[in-house]
Amino acid sequence: MAVPSRRSSQRGAHTRTGAAPVAYRTIAEQIADAVREAIARGRIPPAARLFEVSLAREMGTSRAPVREALSQLEREGLVVKEPNRGARVVELTEEIVREVASLRGLLEGFAASLAAERLTAGQFAAMDAMVTDMDQAVREGEYARLVELDYQFHDFICRSSGHRTLYETWSAISGKVRLYLSTTNLMYRNLKLVVRGHGEIVAALRSRDAAQASRAIQAHLGEMLNDFAAKLKRTRRPPRPMAESATFRESRRARRLAVARLSRRKA
Repeated sequence: MAVPSRRSSQRGAHTRTGAAPVAYRTIAEQIADAVREAIARGRIPPAARLFEVSLAREMGTSRAPVREALSQLEREGLVVKEPNRGARVVELTEEIVREVASLRGLLEGFAASLAAERLTAGQFAAMDAMVTDMDQAVREGEYARLVELDYQFHDFICRSSGHRTLYETWSAISGKVRLYLSTTNLMYRNLKLVVRGHGEIVAALRSRDAAQASRAIQAHLGEMLNDFAAKLKRTRRPPRPMAESATFRESRRARRLAVARLSRRKA
């Protein structure tokens, strides 16, 4: 990665532009980003093994930065390291889903209450466009795009709260949020309900009522959690030795359906 050269200038000729300094990422950070995105988009499924040798070969690097990247993902809660077995992607159990949903409810409910009093006409237009794009993604079967728009929508609200520490806290769990969305969204009986739920959140924010906005986003997250839990109960079977969990089976089924939809769209 080339480092920009510094041009010499005459004394006193320097002008402050207000531009932020260039941020350089280490190889480990770039590897972590690549693996994180692959997990979020379903290219690496829950419970999948992550081998340092294979990742290093694929990334064209040594094992050291791969090991550092996996440690970073472990701190984020996306990867679990097991003694003598290496690393694997976390499996979204019902307990983890409930924890993520409850924490999101607290953070995003608070963010919505703050954003309701701050959002501008331009920001509302941007949110309307996201909801419209979600609807189009559902109609066209573009599941991956729906997941990304869903994430962007909630990220937008948290950023629009104007509460920097809140947004930093939400960003710290963003990897699990993406994994959560990619696993749970297709478990809805009707994906149009996902779009409708986001439209209701925008309407609540437009009311400028902080309490109503908070309730709307918590109701949406609660509905998603309840639908996910109900789906697990309907598919739960008696345990078998070394069997995959119901969550993992449903996750794989959801991703197969997503791939099938996208394949039909490209055909």
